[in-house]
Amino acid sequence: KGAGKALILDMGMPQTLKELGVAWYKGAARQSFFDVATSTDGNAFRPLIDKRSSDGLTTAIERYDFDDTLARYIRLTGYGNQQNTWNSVVEIQPYGCGFGEIASTGDGTETARVRGVSAYGLKLGVPPSENFDLTRWKITIPVDRDGDGRADELSEPDLAAGGQDDAMFYTDPVTGGMVFRSTPAAAATTPNSSYARVELRGMLRAGDDSIPTRTSSGRSGANNWVFSSAPAEAQANAGGVDGTLRATLAVNQVSRMGERGQVGRVVIGQIHGRADEPLRLCYRKLPTNKFGSIYYAREIAGGDDIYVEMIGSRSGEAENPADGIALDEVFSYEIAVTGNEVDGVVHPILTVKIIRDDGTEVVAPPLDMIDSGYSTADEFMFFKAGAYSQNNTSTWAERDVDQVTFFALEAMHN
Repeated sequence: KGAGKALILDMGMPQTLKELGVAWYKGAARQSFFDVATSTDGNAFRPLIDKRSSDGLTTAIERYDFDDTLARYIRLTGYGNQQNTWNSVVEIQPYGCGFGEIASTGDGTETARVRGVSAYGLKLGVPPSENFDLTRWKITIPVDRDGDGRADELSEPDLAAGGQDDAMFYTDPVTGGMVFRSTPAAAATTPNSSYARVELRGMLRAGDDSIPTRTSSGRSGANNWVFSSAPAEAQANAGGVDGTLRATLAVNQVSRMGERGQVGRVVIGQIHGRADEPLRLCYRKLPTNKFGSIYYAREIAGGDDIYVEMIGSRSGEAENPADGIALDEVFSYEIAVTGNEVDGVVHPILTVKIIRDDGTEVVAPPLDMIDSGYSTADEFMFFKAGAYSQNNTSTWAERDVDQVTFFALEAMHN
């Protein structure tokens, strides 16, 4: 309240600023008065937008244009509004951010709500199952509402019928994306993990309860898939052979508190085995870095993890990766296992690919998993996708979260 109150944004590093968007409280009923200044060092500010008023015609984001300018800090100073001396900003958004172009769809706030369809072709105001085929997935949510001492689940029929969770698994009201919001602190976990997850688990049985999740013998069944290097009997009993998981997504938020070795880590896609994880695809962004890194962990059956860095470093002391992926940046990944015959023996080959929004591809070297221990009669696989937190040391349960939004997701098997 009062003239001269300021809101300062720190964008992490000097970069090109092209426009500024502001949504004002009661923006359709009154005009608000403000000016904007920028700085590259946080000390010396230069005027960018002279004192002016908002349009007073909309509650959505108003975009203010100016000559491109280099800035790290943006200072918006308020001078009250037509009715009183309060400065009430609902949302603020810088555009440009060093990427050199502004999305032609704009922020989408009004257009999406009027048309009922987002820029990604997804419907708004509907449960995730109306935008994504979830008939072959179930989901784990890190709460224990039924009091059984473990994380709750929504089954394939639950999801197909419109199952969702208003706080942790829902449709984004503007983009239509499928939101996974995991709270690392004080959350219920699955029996074999100490980390919270809001994560889909592939279920090839598609709701047919006559097919068990896992066979009593511990061998593959029709609900899961196997490598094409598995014995013929295991392939015959499985629901699929080899597989490809494709997704388009954006990481919106990662944890910022807790032990340095855990902060900012979230798994966004997996191949899970009977007891181990042949692959965990991870995004990591440290609080002091503008961009995040991408790497994957490959676990030997019964053994240790081997890490493959694809973009930036997975280290808790990593410097900002110049080619990293920012929060809210849309990108895609592809995880695939295919069989390659060598001297009469089928080898399972793992490939992992990241596709940036400009079409640039980052491809990890193909990995032969013939010696990883997963080509046996008692092994089986299933895909997972969502937000699997890798930080269980944060203490700020209300705000310190991992959030990932998916805009496309498909899994395929032979």
